[in-house]
Amino acid sequence: MTDHLPVRIVGGRVVTEPGTGPVAMVWLPLHEHVIAKIPARKGNRRWLHETVRIRSPELNGDRWDLPRNCLVRLVTAAVDRYGFVVVWRDMSKLSRCTRACLEATGVECDCSCLGAHHGQDSESWFERVGDAVVADLGERTRTAVVYGTRSSDVDAVVYDGQLAGERYRVDRAGRLGWPAAAQFMCASCMSVRATVWDHCHTHGFVRAPLCNRCNTRHWGGWKPQNGRAVISRNFDDSYYRWCPEHIDGWGPCSA
Repeated sequence: MTDHLPVRIVGGRVVTEPGTGPVAMVWLPLHEHVIAKIPARKGNRRWLHETVRIRSPELNGDRWDLPRNCLVRLVTAAVDRYGFVVVWRDMSKLSRCTRACLEATGVECDCSCLGAHHGQDSESWFERVGDAVVADLGERTRTAVVYGTRSSDVDAVVYDGQLAGERYRVDRAGRLGWPAAAQFMCASCMSVRATVWDHCHTHGFVRAPLCNRCNTRHWGGWKPQNGRAVISRNFDDSYYRWCPEHIDGWGPCSA
């Protein structure tokens, strides 16, 4: 049931449950650039340039104009950063599923399946959450899909540095062989299953798997209604040690 999802689309509007935190939104027109609306935060340009690897991100008002070839990297990075991302996509009603659709990693192709068949033949780092919402625009169809982190059916275990020394990457080749974050308990609160891979923004190394609340705890104080974890005796930031430059004392690690 989609009624209980933290992020859902109701009447064409994105609705988030209290405590979910900010959500990124991306629009893929038929032919133009990707349009992204991401929560205002210091360092967004640097994040788009260094993490998503966009050479020259352009900000127009409160929206970013980005190249189409960044789409999968953008969704992967946004899911790690915010936990969820809403992708609006325009497509031709005459489109049909092809081999490219079956090999897509989630949002790479324009076809009529609404993403239902995407990624059947390839590993994806995010997955569709809930149902696709469809709007009829004459010759075009506009869909809205909420993507979240890849889930796992195995019992969650304590993280023990399985990605120690790995550079944080959002491209498919760079994540080859990575386990899903959901295979581990959150390395910070140790009370729930992890959802995303945290990384050091200063040095660029993967640190540990975290739940979404622990991953966003520095954004605006310790307010549960804003999606941040509350202070507790279970909170532990020793996972910072998984950044090798933090361990060696070459400089402080950023949150």
